[in-house]
Amino acid sequence: MSNKYIKINTLWKRNMEKGENKGKIIEGEYSRPEFKNIKLWKVSEKIHGTNTRIMYHIDPVSGEGIVSFGGKTDDAQMPVKLFEYLIKTFTKEKIEKALMFKDELPQKATLYAEGYGPRIQNGGGRYRDDVSVILFDAFIDGWWIDQDNVTDISQKLGMDRVPDLGIMTEEEIVDLVKNKQPVSKIAKDKTYVAEGIVARSYPLMLFRDGTPIMFKLKVVDFE
Repeated sequence: MSNKYIKINTLWKRNMEKGENKGKIIEGEYSRPEFKNIKLWKVSEKIHGTNTRIMYHIDPVSGEGIVSFGGKTDDAQMPVKLFEYLIKTFTKEKIEKALMFKDELPQKATLYAEGYGPRIQNGGGRYRDDVSVILFDAFIDGWWIDQDNVTDISQKLGMDRVPDLGIMTEEEIVDLVKNKQPVSKIAKDKTYVAEGIVARSYPLMLFRDGTPIMFKLKVVDFE
């Protein structure tokens, strides 16, 4: 499986016909049939940033751990300030200490984060005054890591973690986003409405291809 992050579907399908409604969501028509069978969702704030990967693997020849960094894809260009921050902050020793489990290191791990802050994305300065990354997922030795354990990894790394908004039903999520109520928990401006939410099935369940059942919903979807 590629360590490129998975595509997150919007909860509902979008209108693909020509006209003024093209691209708008069609409430009630699920983009994936699995969504309608999930009763509870673990919800987190969606951060407006740039997809960032912090990767670790053990070289099969030397047996040494190697840390590397990437954007959304292997060809994606990363802002220089963000790359400099990653190199300075996430050393091999620090990564290995955070990933060590029962005195063993994983063969391969990818930590998924959003690079954010000024000059990273439009409006990035609303979050903070400097460049940083905020963790939202982890894939280690072929397993998607439970969100509580993702939090544990972020704490060991001294790393920001996307804010947890709690366990909700679909109806509660839609009401929250539709009414522009998800005020960002990490923005400097305490009135700043979050971009939206990301919801993961609770407890964690997977699609047939082995990826987590999850969806996103943005405030702009209702505008």
